[in-house]
Formats: sequence, C-alpha cells, structure tokens
Amino acid sequence: MADVYVIHSSKDNSTTGKIVELLRGKWDVWWDYNLVGSYSEAIEHEIAKAKCVVVVWSSDANESKPVREEVHLADRHGIQIIPIFLDETEMMYPFVSRSGVGFVGWNDLDSHPSFEQLIAKIANVVSPKIVKTPQHPSPIPLSWPSLFMSVSSHETQLVPQDAVKALRLFEASAILVSAYDLLPIRRPKGIIQELRQVHDDGGFILIDSGNYEATRRGDDSWTSGKFAEAMRDVPHDWAYCFDVMTPKVNPKAAIESVVKAVTRDRVAATQNILPIVHAPKESLSGYNVKDLPHIVREVAYSLSAPLIAVAERELGSGLIERAKTVKRIRQELRKLPYYQPLHVLGTGNPWSIALLAAAGADSFDGLEWCRMVVDQQTHRLHHFQHFDFFKYQMSFAESQVTLDAFDDGKIEYAGRVALHNLDYFRQFNDKLTHALKTNQMESMLVEIIGPASVKQIKDAIPDLFE
Repeated sequence: MADVYVIHSSKDNSTTGKIVELLRGKWDVWWDYNLVGSYSEAIEHEIAKAKCVVVVWSSDANESKPVREEVHLADRHGIQIIPIFLDETEMMYPFVSRSGVGFVGWNDLDSHPSFEQLIAKIANVVSPKIVKTPQHPSPIPLSWPSLFMSVSSHETQLVPQDAVKALRLFEASAILVSAYDLLPIRRPKGIIQELRQVHDDGGFILIDSGNYEATRRGDDSWTSGKFAEAMRDVPHDWAYCFDVMTPKVNPKAAIESVVKAVTRDRVAATQNILPIVHAPKESLSGYNVKDLPHIVREVAYSLSAPLIAVAERELGSGLIERAKTVKRIRQELRKLPYYQPLHVLGTGNPWSIALLAAAGADSFDGLEWCRMVVDQQTHRLHHFQHFDFFKYQMSFAESQVTLDAFDDGKIEYAGRVALHNLDYFRQFNDKLTHALKTNQMESMLVEIIGPASVKQIKDAIPDLFE
C-alpha cells in the first residue's frame, strides 16, 4: 500500500520522475512508469489503497483521458487530492478550486519553496517516515575561525621544507601542506621530520589533494593513486580528498561524485578524508553556483565530515558576489541538525577572510604569508620585495620569535618576511575570533576596508550582519 499515488501524463515523465524520487525519501510512492500487466486493474488496485494522491497537472495532463479518469477515481474513493501545476493550465472541473502548488519555476531541488510547500501539504495528510538522524560528525580539535598557513612549491618565496620549518619555529596552530610535494620521488629531504615535530608540538596538519599544483603546472600524471602514494608515512590529522575538478552540472550526479571520491580515498589513502565541493565551470569564464549550496549540504549530510570545503575562486567574480554565495551555503547548512563548519580554499587576503567569515565561513587557507608582505597598519598586501618599508613593524610584534628575528643576521630576507606575516595573521585571527563572538564584525570590517566599502557591502547584502 502506497502512502502517495502520483497521477501524471506520460508526456511529463521526466519531471514526474524527479518529483517521485525526492518524495520517496519521506513516503512510499507509487506511479505507473514501470507498470507491467493490466493497466486498469493495477490503477484501480493502487488508488484504492493510497492515502494521498498527487496530480501532476499540465496542458498535456488536461488533454489526457486516462489522467482525468484517475482523478475522478481517486475522488470517488474519498482520497485527498493535491494538484501541482507545471504550467498555467487550470485544474479540471470540478477540482478547479482545489488548493495546489505551483511548480512553474521549480529547479528540481527539494530545497525549492514549491517542493517544500508540497512536502508540507502531503505531511498534513500522511505522516512522513521517520528518517534516521545523520551521525553527528566528530569535531575537529580546532576553534573557529581558523586560518591555515599553506605550504606549496608553486610560486612561493619559501620552498616547502623551509616553509614548514618556519611554521614549526613560529608554533603555528594549523598548517596545510600539498600532497603534490610529498610524493616520495620528489619529497624534500627532512620535511617528514619537520611535520612530525609540528604534530608532536600540538600543531594541526591538514593535507591538500595536490590538484592545485598539478593544474597550475599542467601535470596530467597526478592521479588519485599518486595522491594515496604521497600520503604514506605523512604525519597528518586530516586530508582533503582527491577532488573532482570538473563536476557534473546535475546536482545529484555532482553529489554522488564527491561522495564516491571521499569513499575511495578513505580506503586508499587515509581514513581521515574531508570533502571538497567544486562548482561547474561555465563556457567562457566564471562558475555556476546556482545549486552549489544544496550540493554542499547534501554532501555534508551524506558523509558527516567535520569540515567541508569550497574554492573561493569559484564562488563568484568579485568579493561581494563570493560573500553572497557563502551566505547562501551557510543558510543551507543551517538545515542540518548539527553545526557544519565550512572551509574556503585559497583565501589568504585579510579583506576576503573577514568578509567571508561574516558571511558564514569558518576556516581559510592561503599562501599569502609566504608570497606577499602585509602592512599591519592598513591590512593590505604588497609585493614581497616591499618588505623594506614594513620591516620596522617587526619591532612591535607580539611573537617573541618574530621579535628575535628583527636583527638576527642568520635569518635571511625571506625568513624575516615570513615571520613578520605570521605574527600579523596570528593577531588578525585573534581579532576575528573576538569580533565574531561579540557580534562586532561590522566594526572590524570598517577598520580593515573603510566605512565606504562597508556601506557598499551592506547595500549589496543587507542582512549580512544580522
């Protein structure tokens, strides 16, 4: 006996199939797509037992004699009928005044207001099945927000081993290292020992998939198998999956591909694998983020991972657009029965970090600390070679390591710049944490980027600070 019986025209099979698939998450649903045997007998038998009938109404359904007969049959059995409208065609007489749901703008997602209204209407007639609550993810031993200092061999001023050594000396709390640079055939000598010391000192080590470096270098030989090989014997807390760089546009297919990648890498590389969700690239430039919030939520729900990541460059053309996307993702994640931390990959600019944190992101990583030099007074990034004009700021650093490096002739130029930047980002993270906890993000953004820019942001995202 079906909870919900779906009446439709065969010309609407595609849309009806999507509706049925989503409804089956909450009810037992019957429709005639796979019907074998006597059509009339099966229809009469199933309708008589159904608790509720959903009529997928359209111009094609209106012209279908079997659809009309099924509606009348359901009415004779006294079954509650809920019409949904795929176009502007009115429901057949005498059901014109029957309350229904407009599906003209439906986007095939269960998070769309029209589908949510349909769920509510059916639930008033038939109670949904009790769905098992997803397992609460085991928390990562980090406080939010968190800034990961990234390490990479691609276009940085410090080679990976020197970068890890600097982070160890500075006692950085969280670092991200590319698996691409850890493949045994090119693994820097001594880097494993440095990472092990970071880990022993209480530092959190996150390993990235290495696809950033492989893509930038055009290295098509970098595969999930090599990623798994690179992970061997590497001290780490968690690692990101070998991500699906060219995701499907279809949300269901995109979700399945990420879940499959994480499952594969949990077997081949390490059990502690986190998901990355990419947005599909559009024909010329930019990315399609329309369904990204829904996909992120469903991947998080399916995997119960303690952290889920998106790439900043894919969230929009400009920073305000990217903040809007992060806010939409956070709104979707709030639908989960637990708090789901969100990481934004490739975000090391203070302006970006502050705004995206205000929009709902929890952690970030970036290479700016070993690529650029930051002016601690203006929060602006400058070319690495411009450190001469900001070296004086080391004299009022909070870190003793940075203070000691100010006049230490044994520390080379690049090392001084790195320690100067690390001191800034530690202070910045402390201020960001305080601002988020005390609801003072607007004031912090005014300090960082100025009141005129904050006004522009508020005009574009009126509810950002609510």
